[in-house]
Amino acid sequence: MKQTKIVQVQTHDNYSLDVKIDYPVNNESVIIFCHGSGANTYDNHREIAGKDFNYFDLFVDEFCKRNIAFCRWNTRGCRISNVPPDFVSVTLEEYANYRPSTSIQDIITVKNYIKELPQFKNSKILLMGISEGASLIPYAMVQCNDIEGLLLLSFSYKNMKDILDWQLSGGSSMVNMCKYFDCREKGFIEKTDFDLDKLDVRSSLFPDIEFEDLDIDSDGKLTQNDFALQMANYKEQVFRAIQDNDDEWLRNNYPVQITAKWCKEHFALPDMAIIMRSLNVPIYIFQGEDDANIPISDLDKIRDDFKKWGKSNLHIFTFPKHDHDLNYLQYIFTGTISNGLQHVFDIAHLFCKS
Repeated sequence: MKQTKIVQVQTHDNYSLDVKIDYPVNNESVIIFCHGSGANTYDNHREIAGKDFNYFDLFVDEFCKRNIAFCRWNTRGCRISNVPPDFVSVTLEEYANYRPSTSIQDIITVKNYIKELPQFKNSKILLMGISEGASLIPYAMVQCNDIEGLLLLSFSYKNMKDILDWQLSGGSSMVNMCKYFDCREKGFIEKTDFDLDKLDVRSSLFPDIEFEDLDIDSDGKLTQNDFALQMANYKEQVFRAIQDNDDEWLRNNYPVQITAKWCKEHFALPDMAIIMRSLNVPIYIFQGEDDANIPISDLDKIRDDFKKWGKSNLHIFTFPKHDHDLNYLQYIFTGTISNGLQHVFDIAHLFCKS
């Protein structure tokens, strides 16, 4: 049996956050969740390929049955709507205030609100984030002394500027291409791989496209360089729009709704390594090896740094053939929870019981 509480919480700058908390009667811990980038709500109602679902229902069900409460909120400027496929309406003036500095303070505001509720008086509190949220909660953590641990899903150790540069320089494309043509270990695609089409993706993803159309540098194999050349003009336009504060261009041409101010604040954040080194609570990272948003090689740098610092509070879990969302949609289409997400639920449970 779970209970649900939807409230408005006033932020440091007098914005009203729409906060939703689902909690079991005998809750022992609370997870405070921070969204990934873009327009999100506390339900994240979605419609994909004919399937209608609330993204967070799975998290609520799995955490609550482990006696863990789950809290999240609407991104600034976002409200639930009845318009598919994203079921979110965005007020641009308010959304312009969604940026790292406000998101970090919003995490702290919600945490403070949770701490004051009598039903959570003796509960452990964990911060959890995915993608951008995973990158922001360590910055919130350094301003808190009452958090027990961090759950970081699809976490980036690099600055957002470096990530954006990698994505727009063919990095994302090659992760996906190697997945489509089953060339993960090799790291590039030859014409024989493309023609064999082992996973039968060409008819749906590359209709009427020949290998030579993609081999821009004509070296006989598809590599990151081919996609960097292909995307060079678009990459230049994206960074120019950010520099020129051209939010209209970004809104019309970038796949995630971001603003130039959001980007510039991310670019100016302190080095994540400095932040992570200062944290002494347990840190759990869950990363898919097919993550096309963040390079999996980031993890080597994190491991090396923690070893160099002599710190033992970092725990990393990687999952083959898992995407940026840890194969969340597997649950929607098959009813089976992915190995990656199952680990998130189980680790949270074990930690909260410890």
